[in-house]
Amino acid sequence: MITRVTPLVLLLWACTPKGPVENPVPEPTATVTDPTTPDPTSVTPVPTAAPEPSSMKVEDRVAKASELIESGSPADLEKAIQILETAANEDMSGVARLNLGVAYQKRGDLSRAANQYQAVIATHPDNGDAWLYLASVQQLQGQKEQARSNIDQGIRNDPENVDLRVAKINLLREQGRTNDALEEAKAALKINAKSLGVYNAFGLCYLEQGDLTLARFIFQKAIQEIEGAEDNAFLQTNLGWTYYLDENVPQATFHLKKALELDPNLLPAAVYLSKIYMEDHNYGDTVPLLENAERLDPNNAEIQLTLGVAYRGVNRLDDAEKAYRKALSLDPADPAPHFNLGVLIGDYRKDYDGAVNEFSQYIAGGGPERALAEQYIKDIQREKELSEKRAAAAAEAKRREEERKKKEELVKQAEPKPAPAPAPAPEEPTPEEPAPAPEEPAPAPEEPAPEPTEEPAPAPAPEQP
Repeated sequence: MITRVTPLVLLLWACTPKGPVENPVPEPTATVTDPTTPDPTSVTPVPTAAPEPSSMKVEDRVAKASELIESGSPADLEKAIQILETAANEDMSGVARLNLGVAYQKRGDLSRAANQYQAVIATHPDNGDAWLYLASVQQLQGQKEQARSNIDQGIRNDPENVDLRVAKINLLREQGRTNDALEEAKAALKINAKSLGVYNAFGLCYLEQGDLTLARFIFQKAIQEIEGAEDNAFLQTNLGWTYYLDENVPQATFHLKKALELDPNLLPAAVYLSKIYMEDHNYGDTVPLLENAERLDPNNAEIQLTLGVAYRGVNRLDDAEKAYRKALSLDPADPAPHFNLGVLIGDYRKDYDGAVNEFSQYIAGGGPERALAEQYIKDIQREKELSEKRAAAAAEAKRREEERKKKEELVKQAEPKPAPAPAPAPEEPTPEEPAPAPEEPAPAPEEPAPEPTEEPAPAPAPEQP
């Protein structure tokens, strides 16, 4: 399996982490090689106490601006900045200006954010959050040494700030100074034995040393002994990852699912779980996980690559090709998408020339599976030849069949036509027999004469006088 480890520097416990994704060839699987940690690309606004009826209106404005920053929408950020730019000049505590820096940083205006943090430090050098947020900006700007220096200075000015100590632990981890990071974690636990951030960084140190037993012990200890730790998605994710590395897939799946129940947008948990599903060829459950991961991190080339494989697994070939090509556009130096495009185009689309071109680009780009790609090219060329032969044979068979039909038609046309049979003579009408003469009606029988009846003789007419 091809693994690329890219450690992350975590400056804030509450931020959404990001992690690289591994892409072995030809079946890249989503694997975050560095465990879950907070991401310096986001900071949290500093809350203010609920305003009392007699409090200054500036506190109300800062509280309202904090809500808008938490919303995170561009429109709300602009409103928050407008509110805080006026409130910062009136607020002597530095909270309004610190939140103004947070708003600028969330908007992507790092220079202005750094200026606000530096202004807070100038008036409140014991504000550990200002040192922490300034270091997060410098980290994003690539000023790692300056970030480390400011974290150390922040710890000196605010020794009780555990978030600064977590940031230092992770900086030491990034530098490969794991033993120093472990000592820093132990010191931080003496300051705050209930800090989930310290426990998380502590366990990651052991994980990076390959000591899965101690790493799992640290994560489990935090979950079992600290109130609320069981509902911490970060700890559940890292505990699940230790189980996965120890080949205990059922337990890994359990904890990763729990992490996503707690925080559906926790990117590493989604990517870790998708790796388990991919290895089980469970593409149906992988797709929604990686689609959400893509939404959270749309410019992650390796997520795109793995999503392409999952799409291919559920026969969404057009979506698979789009994902592969987007992965190439995001990271043209990575040859892995060319390999996967070769498989898709050759095996599924039967575009043999296109597939050979993709595998050739994979080899030219230094893909590690050169021998496998070369074998694919040979197999594709052989299949192309066989396909061409089959096509030629089919065309020849079709041509012969058409010739046969033509010959049969010509033979039919050449045969003499039979003389038409003579028309039958018309039948002479048979004479009709004369109708029989009508019979004389039989004479009616004579009725017998009525028998005379004796009637009295008429009386004589009276004589005239």
